[in-house]
Amino acid sequence: MLCAAGGQASAQSNSLAGIVRDSRGTPQAGAVVELLRPDFTVASEAFTDEHGHYRIETILPGIYEVKASGALFLPTLRENLRVIGGTKLVVNLTLNTLYEAFRWLPAKPRPADEPRDDWTWTLRLSANRPLLRLLQDGPLVVVTNGDGSAPELKARVTVRGGESGFGDGGVHNDFEMERAPDDGRAMIFRADLSQAEDPALNAMAGYEQQLAPGRTFRTVAAVETRPDVAGGPTSQGLQVIAMRTGETLDFGDSVQAEFGDETEAIHLGDSLLANYPFATVTMRRGGNFISYRVSTAPGIQQVDDLDREATVEPKLGERDGRLQLEQGVHQEVAAGRSEGALHVKVVAWHERVEHPVVSGGGNISAADWAGGNLLYDETSDLLRASGGSFTGNGLLSEVEQRVNGSTWISFDVALGDALEMNGAAPGSQSLDQMLEGMRAHETPMCGAAVRGKLAASGMQWRASYRWQNPGTLTPVNAFAAGTADPYLSFLVRQPIRYRRMIPNGVEALVDVRNLLAEGYRPFVSRDGSTLYFAEAPRSVEGGLSFTF
Repeated sequence: MLCAAGGQASAQSNSLAGIVRDSRGTPQAGAVVELLRPDFTVASEAFTDEHGHYRIETILPGIYEVKASGALFLPTLRENLRVIGGTKLVVNLTLNTLYEAFRWLPAKPRPADEPRDDWTWTLRLSANRPLLRLLQDGPLVVVTNGDGSAPELKARVTVRGGESGFGDGGVHNDFEMERAPDDGRAMIFRADLSQAEDPALNAMAGYEQQLAPGRTFRTVAAVETRPDVAGGPTSQGLQVIAMRTGETLDFGDSVQAEFGDETEAIHLGDSLLANYPFATVTMRRGGNFISYRVSTAPGIQQVDDLDREATVEPKLGERDGRLQLEQGVHQEVAAGRSEGALHVKVVAWHERVEHPVVSGGGNISAADWAGGNLLYDETSDLLRASGGSFTGNGLLSEVEQRVNGSTWISFDVALGDALEMNGAAPGSQSLDQMLEGMRAHETPMCGAAVRGKLAASGMQWRASYRWQNPGTLTPVNAFAAGTADPYLSFLVRQPIRYRRMIPNGVEALVDVRNLLAEGYRPFVSRDGSTLYFAEAPRSVEGGLSFTF
């Protein structure tokens, strides 16, 4: 009897009280506050009053967790709450929306005069370093760890759609998550689920390890499935599995080297296995540099390309019912100088391009479809074919200048080889004869691009125009990285800052390629096909990016 009375007295003397607010400090009336046992069962609960106050009485000694929940907020959890005899605890809790838990920060800081476009933005945890956790009873909660540690987790979700390119149609739900603990390691996961007639998937997982100062190793596994891509009457559904590795080495401040490799397995009726090595060596002295690069596929040029989503899809065509990958050997020597806000570069290259991919669309005849010379994507209504292999040389010069704070302007001029259609009369050739008759011709290319960021609105933008002979169906220097998109193109990312209706961390994005639909070449075959081919068919895409 005495023991029971003592236990009851101890429970009655323990209490918990506090205030529940939102991230702006506004008290939240009607929020639910639960006292949880170690097994996450509810020991007691209370509701906040009109001033955000709550109080829980009669708590037995033990270790608890306190969870606060409110409409339109993520539940918040305070862990390891120790209750002993005669305890009167005060725990104030802050509720965050899904969007307030995170904020946009660049993937890594770069100097103001850095010439490369930095459109790859990631979501980082806010200053209090919250972590997301799924409790046994279901809700997702924010667990606060106020130790001041550097952020480790970055994530973002994007919903986009529009008139997209080959194998990229439908409404896309993109998810990206990266974890980088402060020990020289990093892990990344990306997934793109396309909601077309048949859902498509593009996903990759990667790992990076700093082996020693100036030496980093990276490996990436990628998978892609595109059910809507067909290669003739009997070949439906594209599947790709790729394994990629790369390593970077710094020899002091003057010499940097990187090399890597991709092994790719592809299935679309037929199966194909390919391997693509690449390497680059760069020597620097002061603001001057000279580099040598060799690559064997247009997608993978350097170690930074290994985990880029756009490089997962192979440059793939078909000839006589067999899959053909665009590949070859590209060698280039580049020299230039970077001084303050001015960057100048000259590149000379020699390449052998095998099975270059030619893009197009239109009405396919039954004979051409059965001939096994086309890949067709029914979602985007676009097709691809393999042109004839060729060998070529070229020369490129590039100048980039910062004109003010964050605005850069660049100019590119090049002379090199690209495939052109032959001049046969309409209806006089079959599709196979036209593809066989394509030849490489030397053609000029010139381009200009402007990019920047508006400080007041936070808008990031890039506009470019790249011209080459409209008769060409492949780009000059297909292995080039960083040149402007074909013809008139622009990209805009605009934060939406209307706090009364829309939470922080929402961005609208618009991406348009070849806006004026230039460079299209019609083809009418004697088999009844009415087709068009273009170096880059027009695509218009927009969407919203969410932080969480």
